[in-house]
Amino acid sequence: MMGLTLDLAVVTASLATLVLAELCDKTQIAAIALASRGSPLKVFAGSSLGFILANVLMIALGGWLYSALPAELIRVASGILFIATGILTLRVSEKVVSPGEGGFLQALSLVGIMELGDKTNLATLALAASTGAPLEVLIGLIIAALLLMGLAVAAGSALARALSPQKVKLVASAILIGIGAALLVEPLLRSMA
Repeated sequence: MMGLTLDLAVVTASLATLVLAELCDKTQIAAIALASRGSPLKVFAGSSLGFILANVLMIALGGWLYSALPAELIRVASGILFIATGILTLRVSEKVVSPGEGGFLQALSLVGIMELGDKTNLATLALAASTGAPLEVLIGLIIAALLLMGLAVAAGSALARALSPQKVKLVASAILIGIGAALLVEPLLRSMA
């Protein structure tokens, strides 16, 4: 049997980045709204699967980019994507989805559609492209999805009241922009050394 080696630093970085990008995002708010009216287990399963499926495509694309393009170009593009993600986090106004009957298919389709083209998609693409470790990014993504959707469903509307979405947005934006800036500055510092 072949041994599988995972880079836990990439798993951890993926988990942290995706949690920051998604915390208090419209997807979590949608899961809160759906769970307030429907089966928490069905909403958890549907929203987690929708989140994962919408982002798996970005992991595949990022893995391909890593093998097809020069590392420096990927690093610069990833830095720009992280900065764009941080700016989008600040600029996008999140609207609470009207609560309805919260079931598996509704959560799956709603969250899946909401994630397409979202800032988490950009962050996932940047992570997979800059690390060349799609399996580790996928593991981080799955853990992030389960954690985020679990929190949203378990806490329900109490979570929304306990956290100031604006403050979370500011911190998440600053961190994402910082990661992007570091990716852009690192090659410059290396070339000057």
